[in-house]
Amino acid sequence: MNREVDLVAYLPPFMAKYQEINATLQAENPEFDLLWKEADRVWHNQFIETADEYGIARFEKLLGIYPEVLDTIESRRSRVQSKWFTELPYSMKMLKCKLEMLCGTNNFELLADFEKGYTLTVRTNLEMYGQIEEVENLLKQMVPVNVIIHLQNKIQGHTKGTIFSGGCVICMDTNMISNDFSEAYQVEADMVFGGGLVHTEDRVILD
Repeated sequence: MNREVDLVAYLPPFMAKYQEINATLQAENPEFDLLWKEADRVWHNQFIETADEYGIARFEKLLGIYPEVLDTIESRRSRVQSKWFTELPYSMKMLKCKLEMLCGTNNFELLADFEKGYTLTVRTNLEMYGQIEEVENLLKQMVPVNVIIHLQNKIQGHTKGTIFSGGCVICMDTNMISNDFSEAYQVEADMVFGGGLVHTEDRVILD
């Protein structure tokens, strides 16, 4: 929550006209603004969803989590949420709730087949670093060991751009006129050109 600190506004009307008091309070505004921002930061760091890097680090310390070098603040937040909200007994409903926290709503598919082969298929669409590892840890923790887990993660690739290509055809005729020989040549062929066309003639006249 952003708040603009203005101490002069709290002065009674009869004191606001004194320049000395106004200047003193205006000089103190930045200090109170910093204090307000720190208080707002403490408030947000009480909750996993709004905690900054310092707040997430405190939650990780409580849970015994050691972040990796390539972890982002969002992947660390997701890992903390998955370990913080743990309730027994485990059920399919609880597993779905946990997957929603990790993957997001409608970003995963959970298929259970406990009649034919005791298999559980989980399909996700996760892109952030460390997310799929957290799903694996969650399934190992909540799913019984006699259930076969099939975990599939599909990353959608979207590309957009422009490809430019160009081509050029060069046709060159070389004609030599000489008295040394006299022969006739007949050439029949089809020529197809695409792109640019350059026609160059090189004529040599000899005695």
